[in-house]
Amino acid sequence: MGRIDRLTSAGLDLGGLDTTFGFLLHAAWRDALRTFGDHFAETGITPLTYSILLLLHRNPGCAPGDLSEVMGVTSNNMTRLLDELIGRKLVERSVRATDRRARTLRLTAEGETMIAELRARHRRYEAAVNDRIGAERIERLCEILRYFD
Repeated sequence: MGRIDRLTSAGLDLGGLDTTFGFLLHAAWRDALRTFGDHFAETGITPLTYSILLLLHRNPGCAPGDLSEVMGVTSNNMTRLLDELIGRKLVERSVRATDRRARTLRLTAEGETMIAELRARHRRYEAAVNDRIGAERIERLCEILRYFD
């Protein structure tokens, strides 16, 4: 039984919010953040910074703008996130050889080591969610969520 079910069982009238897509999606996001935090707390890595590290692992040499676009983050916020990861020595920023105005990003050796640990944590996180909700339901939810941008 989830938090919403507990509240309505206790007599709280949610005024129909418990059948509203946005309310339930927000509740799911809060739960995902909490569960992510349980698995990643001592790393200091957030869902956003994990996503950046994973994308850089799979796409070394990509531009900061590419990350901003795929993640839906403003360039100012992306710069702040990248500065944090650069400060932690997980990411390095370089000038593109063919265009000195352009920057490229890649994981450092320390970043590559970290992403291996983070991917293992992520597998445990996903397994915990699948155990609680069911892999088939998660797969259906992901299929639906791909329609949103």
